[in-house]
Amino acid sequence: MSIKPLSKENLRATKIQRKDFDKIPRNPIYLVLDSLKCAHNIGTILRLADAVLATKVYICGNTIVPPNQKIKSASRGAEKWVPWEYRENVIEVVRDLKDSGINIVSLEVASSSVPYTEVSYQLPVCIVMGREYDGVSPEVLDLSDHIVHLPIFGMANSLNVSTAASVLMYEILKLIEPASADQNSKLAAAG
Repeated sequence: MSIKPLSKENLRATKIQRKDFDKIPRNPIYLVLDSLKCAHNIGTILRLADAVLATKVYICGNTIVPPNQKIKSASRGAEKWVPWEYRENVIEVVRDLKDSGINIVSLEVASSSVPYTEVSYQLPVCIVMGREYDGVSPEVLDLSDHIVHLPIFGMANSLNVSTAASVLMYEILKLIEPASADQNSKLAAAG
């Protein structure tokens, strides 16, 4: 007997009906994209947000927003399933989230950043990711409760923003009771 990857049909059979998807409780994770320029990164982060059932994604600043074919391609259509909103002013978004009791974590290599594994994350949490070329805005860094980075041991200075985002999202997901996955399975069985 050989082990085989599951087909799309097998994977779909484990999920709830699309019409019931909005019944699944979302995890207390918010994402803020600070002027990302690459449609592929935006799409990949939307796909990640769907994977972890993030509450909402804010796409901010001088950026690209759905509908966009490159975003759709990278997200594999997940932009349809993730609550997202375009807001021009990233500082206003971060202030609003912080004022509502959400912990702000900026993912950035900065003079005061610490390795992501050294932080005790508190929920609800917002992860801020900055533009591929110059990072999270200094004003947003000043508003952050934590500034974290992923250690780089090779010659590159950093990782791709969507790669780094996936590591941090799944680190934070460890704090959350795995109820979302159980809920998805229960609804699929009932549906």
